[in-house]
Amino acid sequence: MALLDRCAGLLVTAAPGTGSTALIDALVSQRGATEVVGREQARELGVDAKHATVRQLVDAGAVDAGHGMRIVTTTRNPFDFYVAEHTRTRTRWVHELRRPDSWVHDVPGAVDRIVDAVTLDFDAWLERAVGTPVRPSRINRGHVVEADVVLRMEHLEADLAEHLGLELAVPRTNVTDRERAYWRSYSVTSRRLVAEAHAEDLERFGYCF
Repeated sequence: MALLDRCAGLLVTAAPGTGSTALIDALVSQRGATEVVGREQARELGVDAKHATVRQLVDAGAVDAGHGMRIVTTTRNPFDFYVAEHTRTRTRWVHELRRPDSWVHDVPGAVDRIVDAVTLDFDAWLERAVGTPVRPSRINRGHVVEADVVLRMEHLEADLAEHLGLELAVPRTNVTDRERAYWRSYSVTSRRLVAEAHAEDLERFGYCF
């Protein structure tokens, strides 16, 4: 969910798969940040209750266009992101298909992405996810492009202190049970696909394979 930290003048969005749940929990419990919209209101407005961007919230009338807040979001090493995404889709999100009230039936394309992850091995799935020919991409482009500050999942506490002046403990939350050595999932071809597609993310945030 998007949060307001009025004391710090921050509007924080939850970018999928980038440690946003841990950050949101820490901001709520330690700083008293409040959600912009609840689940029911989000449904009424037609926005993603957890992962809406500020632009989507403004377009839906949930946030004033002149809010004057610094927008904050999170990102992640693209190489690690894709392995985690493939794994959690196959092992967690697939069970959501049985639930008629699940978010997967509300988010366009979610069911197809789950089927792809379950039926394709990592290289084939990644090629479909990245696209061929490779097109420039970003991890959660909508969240990152609009943000004034982007925190790296791997360095949340350090980035919070350096870029926002906030001393905040961010315990790991909602962690997928998987092999941490993401590089073992890659072939030479799939590594090249991510390096080419996410060249901007790799350069801007100092990520590497």
